[in-house]
Amino acid sequence: MTDPTAPRLAPSVLPKDIFRSIVAALVTVLTVYGWVDALGRTPMRNALAAQTRLWWIEQIVKLVLAIVCAGIILRKRWSLTPAFWLTIYSLVFVIVRWVFIFREGQLEILVAPLLYALLLWRLWITRKQVAATDDTVVVGTTG
Repeated sequence: MTDPTAPRLAPSVLPKDIFRSIVAALVTVLTVYGWVDALGRTPMRNALAAQTRLWWIEQIVKLVLAIVCAGIILRKRWSLTPAFWLTIYSLVFVIVRWVFIFREGQLEILVAPLLYALLLWRLWITRKQVAATDDTVVVGTTG
């Protein structure tokens, strides 16, 4: 028999959400593919030295997001908050880059902002679900 006055421990897994897992997998695959593509092509690899510090920060954020998305796919609760904030940062980076491209007179339809927005939406829903389960009060009966 369990003690009704004992504090409830939060589960270490996230609620099941197949759509969230699929979007997280797409973000991970596209990030890893982008790195392999950039490092695999000689002209692109040679251009890495000329990139700005901000570009490198963006790449590090994306790489960490890909790692944290693996935690989301595995439904690990520790990955929820980092994934949420890293997705916001990645979305901001992509939107700023898109604005600069648009100001140069080019119009590109990018997949990354859509994926980041979808992931952010699902992570937002998951955060609300997790917060609701954390706030549940266990009422013991006496008798």
